[in-house]
Amino acid sequence: MASVIQRVVQWILVGGRWTRVSVMGFDLPETGIDDSKLSALQEERDIILMIPGNPGNEGFYDHFGRRVLENLSTKRADSKYLFVTVSHLNHVKLPAELERSGGHKRDDRFQLDAQVEHKLEFCRDYLPRSRSIFMLGHSIGSYMMLRILPQLVSDGFLVQKAIALFPTIERMATSPNGLRLTPVLAFFDRYDFLVKLLTWWLDYVPFGVKKWLCSWHMNHPNVPDSVLTAAAELPHLHVFRNIIHLSNDEMVKVAELDQVLISVPEKIMFYYGTIDGWCPLHYGEDMKRLLPVEQVLIDEDKCEHAFVIRDGDVVARKVAEMIF
Repeated sequence: MASVIQRVVQWILVGGRWTRVSVMGFDLPETGIDDSKLSALQEERDIILMIPGNPGNEGFYDHFGRRVLENLSTKRADSKYLFVTVSHLNHVKLPAELERSGGHKRDDRFQLDAQVEHKLEFCRDYLPRSRSIFMLGHSIGSYMMLRILPQLVSDGFLVQKAIALFPTIERMATSPNGLRLTPVLAFFDRYDFLVKLLTWWLDYVPFGVKKWLCSWHMNHPNVPDSVLTAAAELPHLHVFRNIIHLSNDEMVKVAELDQVLISVPEKIMFYYGTIDGWCPLHYGEDMKRLLPVEQVLIDEDKCEHAFVIRDGDVVARKVAEMIF
C-alpha cells in the first residue's frame, strides 16, 4: 500500500502555556502522537519546523506542508521528515477546558518578544539534538526564526538551513503596507476596548457561516480547504486582539535590520517576492549586498506575500529544492 501523509493536530504545553501544533509525515500513528511517540519519531526522521506569519494559525500551512513533503519524497524515496508547525500564543482560540490548567488566559495579549521566546521554548522542549533540522519562517515568522537561530546553534541543535519566506525582518512600518496600516493598527491597539466592542459578537457566529464567508471572500479555485478552515478560526474576539497587538508591535520593533538576524549567515536563505507590499523587492536587493547572492532568491512566479492562499504549490517546490 502506498504511503500517505498524515497530519496530527494537538494542544501541548510550551513553557507551561497551551499551544496548538501540527505534525505531518508519511505513515504517522493513527492513534495520535503523545510526547513519547513524538520523541521516538524524531529519532527516526529529520525535522522541518514551520514558524507562521501573522496570523499565526498552524492550519494555514497544512496544504503547503503536504506539498513540501511530497516534493521531497519525489527527490528521494527513502527520505523521512516530520513537518512540524507551531501556532502563536492565542492566535488560535484556547479551549475553555485547557485555560484552567495552563499558564495563560485566552484574553492575554502577547507581543513579538513573547512569541519569539515561545518558539525557542518549543524547540528546547520538543525538538531533538540528534537529527537535522530545517527551519522555515514566513513573514514575521522569519524574524522569529532568525532571532532564535543563534541560540539553537549554540545549544547544539543540528540546524542545517533557516529559510526565510517573504521575510518581514526590517523596515516594516516604512513598507508600502506598513505606511498604510501602521496608524490603524496603533489606534486599535491603543484603544483595545473598541476592538472588544466591535468584535465580541463574532464568538457567537456559527463556524459554518464563518467558513462560508471566508470562501466567498477568497473565491479562487486554488484556495485549499485547509486555508479556509484556518481563516474561519480567526474571527474570535481574543484572536483578533492578539493579531492586532502583535501587528502593532511589529511596526514598532521591526525597524532597521538587526545584525543579530544574520549572525549565522552560512545557514540562512531568503526568498523574496516581487509583488510584496510588506517586504518590497529592493529589500531583497539590499540583502544581496550582505549575503552571497545564491542565498538570496527572488520569486519568479509573482507569488503573493500570503503565499499559502493560492501559491503554496509553487513555494513548496522551491522550498524542497532549497532543503534538498
